[in-house]
Amino acid sequence: MYAVGIDIGTTTVCGVLLDVKNGRVEDVKTLDNDAAFRGQAYERLQNPERIWELVENIYKGFLLEHPQIACIGLTGQMHGILYTDRDGKAASPLFSWQDERGNEPYPGEEGKTYAQVLSELTGYSMATGFGLTTHFYNLKNNLIPEGAVSFCTIQDYMGMRLTGRKAPCLAVSDGASLGCFDLEQMEFDRKALEKAGINPEILPSCTADCSLLGKTAEGIPVSTGIGDNQASVIGSVRELEGSVLVNVGTASQISTGLTKYVKADKTELRAISRDQYILVGAGLCGGRAYAALESFFRRTVERMTGKDPGKLYGAMEKILKERGSQGTDLKVDTRFCGTRTEPGRRGGIENLGLENFTPEEFILGVLDGMAEELHTFYREMEKLGVARAKYLIGSGNGLRMNPWLQRIFEERFGLPMQIPVHKEEAAYGAALWALTAAGAYPSIREAQQMIAYE
Repeated sequence: MYAVGIDIGTTTVCGVLLDVKNGRVEDVKTLDNDAAFRGQAYERLQNPERIWELVENIYKGFLLEHPQIACIGLTGQMHGILYTDRDGKAASPLFSWQDERGNEPYPGEEGKTYAQVLSELTGYSMATGFGLTTHFYNLKNNLIPEGAVSFCTIQDYMGMRLTGRKAPCLAVSDGASLGCFDLEQMEFDRKALEKAGINPEILPSCTADCSLLGKTAEGIPVSTGIGDNQASVIGSVRELEGSVLVNVGTASQISTGLTKYVKADKTELRAISRDQYILVGAGLCGGRAYAALESFFRRTVERMTGKDPGKLYGAMEKILKERGSQGTDLKVDTRFCGTRTEPGRRGGIENLGLENFTPEEFILGVLDGMAEELHTFYREMEKLGVARAKYLIGSGNGLRMNPWLQRIFEERFGLPMQIPVHKEEAAYGAALWALTAAGAYPSIREAQQMIAYE
């Protein structure tokens, strides 16, 4: 028997076929997510029907080749929303997590954005890209689609399409990602939303349990969707408490689990299910910082020589090998894309002198800065009483493909870094979530014991 996990990312849609007996990934299907289309300058939109075609292609492909599918799990980009109508069909594009309308200036409130005004009205920290920030902007600008009765994330909509449901039902991981969500009570804060003029009737229903959404036409159980960060954690660590997961892709996150509600300030508390949480520190730039440095080097060579040298990651790695991994006194703040709470913030360089004004130091300085941003988040987590770190787990291509960055994290934490054998951590976690929801395992923790490391 097999479990299918599908991860609906911003640029790709990935599916894994997991052997239920041993946890091995037997097949992987990855398709480019070509659903994006142009809107206003601040908009980041995707076509949900095109995404459905991609998901259906992956699911039907697995079913054709491996008919013994026990369950299907779905994960994907959190925060973003699309509106649904009474028939359970999309009434709007997907407003992705990268949508910038929340950073637009709010009329009559000089110097304030829609996200900032909504934060003040509700008492919750709201950022652009959060589903309810997007909805607040649309509401104030008469952009709610005709016929819209609710909204949900893209993975929840895919669950509706697979099962034929007409109304969305979100796991708390997705519900909380939309904002204005009481993590202690595990429900949207309706009174806070009413203060902002938002009618709670449009809110989707939520469940705090690992549960099934329904079944496909072929009778295959489909679990509720789960946020990609939570799915990546579930699909990477065997134990939520005591494990520190570092993920570096386009963005970056550091996560660790706990079983009680805590009030977090400088990090973010995210729900997995009832009495299961993770603390998360998220960097908006992440691997883009290293990619930006490579782009700078490449453009410099091209402007100086008139020739495009091609990708320079190999040359950068060679430079690091020649230099060695000892630390640098160059301090690089890699928050080049700002932060969720300070979108206008930018990075910087400190302690720059003639002796370290070199490519070697800049390469190591950027890697060190990427690690420092996440380790700073972890120091805040320690103040909230998380379990002592026993395991350091790494995931994401930005980390898998960069042994130098792995070493820097190992030095920071004083622990060896373990990398999961499978590379599709979020899709793998969605499959484990579905197996638990379908009753194949009594708990997520027992399902996680199938995870193997390199």
